Amino acid sequence: MSRAVDHAANHAASRAAFKAGVIECLQLIPSYIPFGLVCGVASVQAGLGEWGAVALAAFAFAGSAQAVLTQFLSSGAPLTIAILSGLVVNLRIAVYSAAIAPRIKGATAKERVLWAAFLVDQTFISNEARHQRGEHMNHPLAFYLGCALTLWPWWVLMNAIGAFAGAKLPASWQLDFTIPLSFVAMVVPLLKSRSQILAAIAGGAAGVLLYAMPLKLGLIAACALGTCVGMAVDALLKIKTTEATR
Repeated sequence: MSRAVDHAANHAASRAAFKAGVIECLQLIPSYIPFGLVCGVASVQAGLGEWGAVALAAFAFAGSAQAVLTQFLSSGAPLTIAILSGLVVNLRIAVYSAAIAPRIKGATAKERVLWAAFLVDQTFISNEARHQRGEHMNHPLAFYLGCALTLWPWWVLMNAIGAFAGAKLPASWQLDFTIPLSFVAMVVPLLKSRSQILAAIAGGAAGVLLYAMPLKLGLIAACALGTCVGMAVDALLKIKTTEATR
């Protein structure tokens, strides 16, 4: 009887975490509309066709990488170069993976596949916000899947609409800026410590200064620099705190 009660309570907590993930990411739905439409149009213009555009959105689930890939294809670059360029842009996901890895070390192989499949900017930062708030700590995957299953179908749908109705949507609108704006709006409230704030400033400044680097490597360099600055400041603050307590 006790085991059944515990199972029911655990199931209810998991459902609550999933629902919280859905609610967390509903606010991001509007920002996916213009970016998804533009990416759908760009995929068709790159020669992938309507259903190819939908498939790319569904299996890649990476707006910036998708945009770079279609830009290279449209300019006549070889497919291998286009794919490698998209992968380079997505190297920041390796940073996200490193941040999440210690928290999911007890996850099964199947659970790790789910964490990896839907790891994008918005699902990562939403999960980080949850972790900082200390919410649903026993059901992080349920919360994460709530985020993913809110954003992923919507992303695919917006790409599909852009692909099939692309002739009526001018590609020159350049509406993809809404995604980084929404990301900034989510990140800023999480910057609470001095090391986090300085890391964000350093990374942002580096991103602007290194924007012209080939293959979008400026983004990766900015991520690395921001991380190093944050770690260095954190280490210096710990040294000062230790010396002050002596």
